[in-house]
Amino acid sequence: MSGEVSLSVAAGSVRSSVESAPAIPAPAWAPTLRAVARREWLTAVRRPGDLLWHAGFFVMVAALFPLSLRPDPATLLLLGPGVLWVAALLAVLLATGRLFHDDLKSGWLDQCVLASAAAGVPLALIVAARMAVQWLLAAGPVLAVAPLVALQFGLNAAALGVLLAGLALGTAVLVALASVAAALAAGLRGAALLTMLMVLPMAAPVMVFGALAVHAAQGGAPAGAELSLLGAMLAAAALVCPVLGALALRSATEA
Repeated sequence: MSGEVSLSVAAGSVRSSVESAPAIPAPAWAPTLRAVARREWLTAVRRPGDLLWHAGFFVMVAALFPLSLRPDPATLLLLGPGVLWVAALLAVLLATGRLFHDDLKSGWLDQCVLASAAAGVPLALIVAARMAVQWLLAAGPVLAVAPLVALQFGLNAAALGVLLAGLALGTAVLVALASVAAALAAGLRGAALLTMLMVLPMAAPVMVFGALAVHAAQGGAPAGAELSLLGAMLAAAALVCPVLGALALRSATEA
């Protein structure tokens, strides 16, 4: 009985301390970032065909490659990881190539730069929020259909899990790189093509380590080293790319 009394007294003291604790104020930049993310999300919801097109392009590219190869299960198993990564790269670049081009033409970027200066929100934070939403919109459909496409290459369960983990990390790096390239090419003729030309050389390490991770899983070897390298690339891209993108967008709006 005395134990129950002591527990109730302790719970009451904890509840009163929680209720009396001061509320943590939301950061000043939180409403601005929520507004940017909400705008991008609503724009994508109004155009669901774009999301289906990204997934359809990934499926189409991955499905056409086996038609040009020898219909041998061993050959498909050997080339499958590379084909899937190439298809994912092209789908991400297709979705991100004109990320800031239309915003610059419509004047939204000018308003965004002015609003960030007025609210005291670093433009790099807004660019980071835009990259995060773009990753959901561009890589989300690819990750959703990747298991179905991987079946035609004969990937086992372990390789499929490593493929999805690698795509989740690698596509985030690709979106960050493509966003910086799109910011540099914003307002120029052929912005999507310029973005692809700038990103393709930088995407090579992501493709190599992503494909190596799947090959290691297929052979029963651990793929932690390759996935860790992809994670390190994502950490570096998350720190550097928003700043570079903000500098490029500020130059584009001042030009």
